Amino acid sequence: CRFRVRRCMRLPTCRLAVNALLTSSTAMKRSIATMSAGGFIADINTKYESLHRDFEEQFWGTKMALSDPKFSVSELTRTKGEMEAFLADESKLATTRELLKEEGLSADESKTLNMLERTFGCYIMESAEARTLRADATAIEGKLESSRNTMTLGATIDGKFEEMSSVGLRNKMRTDSSEDVRKACWQGLRSIGDFVTAEGFVELVRARNRMAKALGYVDYYDYKVTQAEGFGKAALFEILDTLERGTRPLMVE
Repeated sequence: CRFRVRRCMRLPTCRLAVNALLTSSTAMKRSIATMSAGGFIADINTKYESLHRDFEEQFWGTKMALSDPKFSVSELTRTKGEMEAFLADESKLATTRELLKEEGLSADESKTLNMLERTFGCYIMESAEARTLRADATAIEGKLESSRNTMTLGATIDGKFEEMSSVGLRNKMRTDSSEDVRKACWQGLRSIGDFVTAEGFVELVRARNRMAKALGYVDYYDYKVTQAEGFGKAALFEILDTLERGTRPLMVE
């Protein structure tokens, strides 16, 4: 099937879009609830594909700062909100669980329904406070993204500023024979940190952590790891520590 479990690293939801899409009509929910497993999966695939395509177009259009006026932070926020609200519809999760109880499902249908159950569960937030904080984080993220797209990046080489992308700066750092040029490019890349910090990155981290804590997680990283892997960051660090200890002898000459 075309559906894939999203790993949620792209963020939260526009509040207005959530309210609009989560109040879908009773008739529509009744129609979904009476679908066969195959029909339900096909319906989800078709609608999600359209919503996801609209979001991805806006994501890359704004990410690459394309000049077409159809790409904007407001449209990115709207399409992201609509896509995530679609996945956060509790009626879809309920229907998925009912269909999983049916006998006679094919292996593909069972596998896909289990994927859908996991995905819908990742997006549904029962806490109104968390939903509000998620919307706040989305707004901050959109503003930060817009500011970053307008940042003039480059390096001062031989007393003259040369505008370069982050990719161009990294390439020069790897290949230029001059230490002074490599250092200038490193300083150019380093300026991104100061810029995004001044433009709301710290506020974004705080908003995400508040959202995660409202849901009972240690922080946003704990929330993301749990949603993606099924266990929290404490378990992840334990795994990584075990890996580090087990491979440490290989690092000893």
